[in-house]
Amino acid sequence: MRWMVFLLSAAGIALLMLIAWLFSLRLEDASIVDPIWPLGFVLVAWIGFAIGDGEPSRTWLMVVLVTVWGLRLSGYLLRRNLGHEEDYRYQAMRRKHGERFAFVSLYTVFGLQGLLMFVVSLPVQVAMQFDATLGIFDILGVIAWMIGFYFESVGDAQLARFKADPANQGKVMDRGLWRYTRHPNYFGDFMVWWGHFLIAASVGWQG
Repeated sequence: MRWMVFLLSAAGIALLMLIAWLFSLRLEDASIVDPIWPLGFVLVAWIGFAIGDGEPSRTWLMVVLVTVWGLRLSGYLLRRNLGHEEDYRYQAMRRKHGERFAFVSLYTVFGLQGLLMFVVSLPVQVAMQFDATLGIFDILGVIAWMIGFYFESVGDAQLARFKADPANQGKVMDRGLWRYTRHPNYFGDFMVWWGHFLIAASVGWQG
């Protein structure tokens, strides 16, 4: 079953990104890839949970952590993009490639992000497949995840409130967590994924 987690994760990601690409053609908006990105990791986690042979406590832990992180981030990105025009990056690509952008976006936007999604999610896939009791790395991983989730979710919320105030237009966000680090949301995401890595590392450490 171990290799099946890798194979089905790759297949699931490919199918998800293909469907997202088709919707982007219909909507004429490649920005939908942004809220889809975290959902891909949720999909991978549940695939591993369903067919993996890992320690049940760890698989439950991992699927809960990834799902909470992924749904929160996807919902935030969806609300942020709702009612706005396509991201300027994709608009620039659309102007550059013209009518070819529909096909080009399949591999430069959705295909590339799908590949990165598979690579980044490897700690999740590994943690779901190997039977090893919970240990110190799992504890450290949860602590790192909690710190990261706090910084990411609070940082996003603070920035959203700042941007919603017309009086802040043109100003730099330097309040709350943004007073201490230029991008607390990115730092939080970094810590979340170090948390996932440490949980996966617990498997290798004991194996």
